[in-house]
Amino acid sequence: MTVTEATPLRCLQIEDSENDAALILRMLKKARFKVQGERVESAAELKTALMRQPWDVIIGDFHLPGFDAYKALSILHETGLDIPFIGVSGKVGNEIAAEIMKRGAADYLTKNSLERLVPVIRRELREAEARRNRKLTEAALSVEKERLWATLSSIGEAVISTDAQCTVTFLSPNAEKFTSWPTDEAVRRPLNQIFRVLDPNTKTACPCPVAWVLKTGEKLDSPNPLLMNDRHGGERKVSYSALPLKNDFNEIIGAILVFRDVTDEEHLTAALHSANRLKSIGAVASEIAHDFGNFISSIFGNIELAQEYARRKNLKKVMERLSSALKIFTEARDLTCQLLNLAHRGKPEFTVASVVPVLRQSVRLTMHGASFDHELHLPDDLWHCAIDKNRIALVFDNLLLNARQATPKDGKIRITATNLPAGSTNMPTQIKGDAVCIAICDSGPGFSLKHVSQPKSSSFVKNEASESGLGLSSAYSIIKQHGGHIKVESDAGKGTTFYLYIPRHDAAA
Repeated sequence: MTVTEATPLRCLQIEDSENDAALILRMLKKARFKVQGERVESAAELKTALMRQPWDVIIGDFHLPGFDAYKALSILHETGLDIPFIGVSGKVGNEIAAEIMKRGAADYLTKNSLERLVPVIRRELREAEARRNRKLTEAALSVEKERLWATLSSIGEAVISTDAQCTVTFLSPNAEKFTSWPTDEAVRRPLNQIFRVLDPNTKTACPCPVAWVLKTGEKLDSPNPLLMNDRHGGERKVSYSALPLKNDFNEIIGAILVFRDVTDEEHLTAALHSANRLKSIGAVASEIAHDFGNFISSIFGNIELAQEYARRKNLKKVMERLSSALKIFTEARDLTCQLLNLAHRGKPEFTVASVVPVLRQSVRLTMHGASFDHELHLPDDLWHCAIDKNRIALVFDNLLLNARQATPKDGKIRITATNLPAGSTNMPTQIKGDAVCIAICDSGPGFSLKHVSQPKSSSFVKNEASESGLGLSSAYSIIKQHGGHIKVESDAGKGTTFYLYIPRHDAAA
């Protein structure tokens, strides 16, 4: 805390002399402190004052009738409060002064040396604020560690971190499970003792990926699944990503290894090969692994850097890293929600409402900062539908972001919604009654429909036109849950239009 002019100071004095107490108050006011003071003379009064309000400093006479500084310090310690205690007395020996400091006093002054009081108070205020900031930082780190541990415990990936010497510093729960090494035994051991991979064909040992990362400073992904031996000789197939952990000076201070058990996935891939869906499923699985690997690595890197800055007492840098970690947590949560929808897990929570407010919110968020114009045409009398607002918002977000990525700076996106009566010529055959139709049209490069499967299953993936296949698959899954349909129209060089058809709610008909 930097002490400036008219600094507020809540000062509690333990003093039986009104004149001595007044003298100290005059000194503090002269030193440009705005003092809120109180004087107590007994243990009972001290306890009451400590319970009644917070204090910045306690100035206590060494000896009062029936009450001394030792007892005052004992009461202060019992409360658990972190308040600097400065002892003041007429005259005491060095042994007593040393003893009161040993029992927790911040400093000890004689009444003949009160010129030191103001500098001592300023010093203690600074140190008290530093302690408070340190506790806040430690609390924030504790929360982030718990959040990280909960995240790592709930996903299939395993995570191992090392220092710059390739020595293990952390294992996630799945890393413990896959390697059969508990964290307390693995930490401080070389990584190649914990993570051992073999070529699945030759059964020869593969080089340690983290050693290569630490040497080159570049990310490394396993080219294909490898065999991993656990501590007891058990085997499983894994794929991994390893990347360096760097500080703000671009110095390598360690590495993160993220790996996952792909044994069952390999069996599943072989079983699905005959159904000719290997390519699309493999693409989605690869995207999931890549995204979660990057999420976990980035989160863990930010937490480790936050710990390093905490040790350096750089609160600003700590909060920057924690904010970055929280942002990545949010992105991981959103991707998880999409995957759950894609897998048809969880029941939608339907409410009868207009899609207009949800669509306006999605447009506002996704079009913010865009370098091109957009048009929004939404009628006031749009029919109500039975919708899960959160899931429908994900559909709008996905398709609007897809359109934004495709639209050039001089282009335009047009969003419209219309009431479509049953039997309309442009009504899809999948919809039997009235429906609301939302159209999202971009002026991007478009693509030939031979490059995209019309959304008939969860393998709906745009192969050449975009990298948003997972989002489009999720959008189709959600619209299908609503009894609706998605249609795509596009031509190379002429833009793309997505049509969403959501059935009108019967009660509104």
